[in-house]
Amino acid sequence: MHLNINQADLISICPDPVIAINRRGVISVFNTSAENLLGYSADQVIGVMNIRQIYPSDAEARKIMRLMMDESFCGPGRVEGYETYVLNSSREKVPIRLSAAMLMKQGEYRGSVGFFHDMTRQKALETTLLKQSITDDLSGLYNQRHFYVQVASEMMRVKRYGGELSLVCIDLDGFKQVNDKLGHLEGDQIVRLIGRVLRDGLRDSDQAFRYGGDEFMLLLPNTVKADACQLAERVRQLFNLECNYSPGSHHNQAATVSMSLGVASCSGAEPVDFFVQRADMAMYSAKQAGGDCVRQFSTGNN
Repeated sequence: MHLNINQADLISICPDPVIAINRRGVISVFNTSAENLLGYSADQVIGVMNIRQIYPSDAEARKIMRLMMDESFCGPGRVEGYETYVLNSSREKVPIRLSAAMLMKQGEYRGSVGFFHDMTRQKALETTLLKQSITDDLSGLYNQRHFYVQVASEMMRVKRYGGELSLVCIDLDGFKQVNDKLGHLEGDQIVRLIGRVLRDGLRDSDQAFRYGGDEFMLLLPNTVKADACQLAERVRQLFNLECNYSPGSHHNQAATVSMSLGVASCSGAEPVDFFVQRADMAMYSAKQAGGDCVRQFSTGNN
């Protein structure tokens, strides 16, 4: 069966936004899907708006043109599967995958036509999956895998630009007692509480991680050891205030839970494991001192 559909009809029913421009960059085709994607009506843009107005910058528009002219990319006059952003009528970024081709006539450039596939849902899914891969489900904090990635990145930054990086190692005192006497569900509640306490007690630039079990790490960029000790002490006090099993609490005497916190700082090149070990040794020193306290690493830590 032969279908008699002209080009205008095909463009209008295309599920992907189709935008064509003339050789001056002014929009000449703007289908219904493009209207839905960007929030403009065709009447607002056709013959009026330059394509550069929907890209995040002139540099990005020029880059796309260079790619279409680059024979080594997708062939002369074409670009396929290029991911970028466009700006909708509210000037919000919308992620898209662009495939476009130049329109030539007798060897002369007449304009181009592009298919703008909306990537909003896919990018949201990718963000969700990435967050799940680096987040501990119980505490809501970053996990150990992400911890080592971030520590290595921050140590490299310190090595290159200077400054000081601090690390706080936290271990719970008496956590096993809670699990043994009150059950793992109650232990899980304490882990969730720590997640909230650490998020509330940190600055925007700081990062908190569940290192494993009842051990946690705080990564503090651009923070000297003295300031890191003050922050660690604030976290300890906030936990004692919020936890029903903290020392001195009258809510429940079945178990006592507190924090031992160790602080170490880095201002030069050293292996990541050495830095982490120094914070761990300081935390162990806090445990030896009876727990529920903050200790900083020194050569005297055993």
